[in-house]
Amino acid sequence: MLYKKIHEATAGEFYDIDHYDSIITESQYGFNTRGEVLFCFVKGAINPDNRRKYANVIRSCCKSKTKNRGASAGPVDLRYFPKKAVALCDKYGNEFDDDKPRYSVYYKEADGKIVNRCQSNQVRSGVAGYFDKVAGLPCRKVGWSNKNPLKHEDLIELAKEIEQTHMTHCETSYKFHKKEAEKCSPELLFKDTIYSTMTLNYDFRTAVHKDKGDLEGGLSTLTIFEDVPDNYTGFYLGLPEYKVAFDVRDGDTLIFNAHEFHANTDFQVLSDELPIDDLSGENFAGRMSVVCYLRNRIKDCEQSKNM
Repeated sequence: MLYKKIHEATAGEFYDIDHYDSIITESQYGFNTRGEVLFCFVKGAINPDNRRKYANVIRSCCKSKTKNRGASAGPVDLRYFPKKAVALCDKYGNEFDDDKPRYSVYYKEADGKIVNRCQSNQVRSGVAGYFDKVAGLPCRKVGWSNKNPLKHEDLIELAKEIEQTHMTHCETSYKFHKKEAEKCSPELLFKDTIYSTMTLNYDFRTAVHKDKGDLEGGLSTLTIFEDVPDNYTGFYLGLPEYKVAFDVRDGDTLIFNAHEFHANTDFQVLSDELPIDDLSGENFAGRMSVVCYLRNRIKDCEQSKNM
């Protein structure tokens, strides 16, 4: 099916379900007006016998707190900053007295100290696998994978399942990724796959954003695991400029162009089976998302001594 851009989105905005003209609930392809794959939605992509194992492996990384997600974490809100924060401000300590949305700011503590690191709302998100040079750090195996070698090995199995879906349902994209992955040091990939990195999220409702660092001209993959089956409604992944969204549930994989604006709709938790999240003050929904992709510049890395 062909999809045209019919809306102009702005980074950092949230869109609810009423923005979208269609919610896709079954396997389907979509193409942009240039005839390129916009998305390939595959229901039940992950073997049901493996889903619980993978959920148990990724949970700790998914639930990590981070404060560097920028616009994808939405306009800054003091409630989503460390508890010691008493006011949001610029780097000079000037507090904001307007309603302009901001996505990375500084904050003050009760004693007037200004925390000298610009940051966004705290969300639950972590990274596994490998990174190229960024923020002054070398090409490397990331901290979580270094600290959890056995879990990292299990993620190789997950990467291979996702890759099989990519190859079977989106062959042209797969071949492009494979060609680019062959330029990379094998030590910087999930072993024998086309992917270098996984971003792992827990109940992270993203605002409108474009992924950075992904393979240029390539597609990324989104796979969902649920801590408690059918524990929430909503949480659709949407492409707001195309007004199409996807009900990606346990074991489903969406292969899509993450360089397009995308975001999640609001959601409703249906039970109190999971504990309360200290960030939101509400019970967890239990939605774990796995974004599996190839870093664009990782082909420029030499083998790292830290691996």
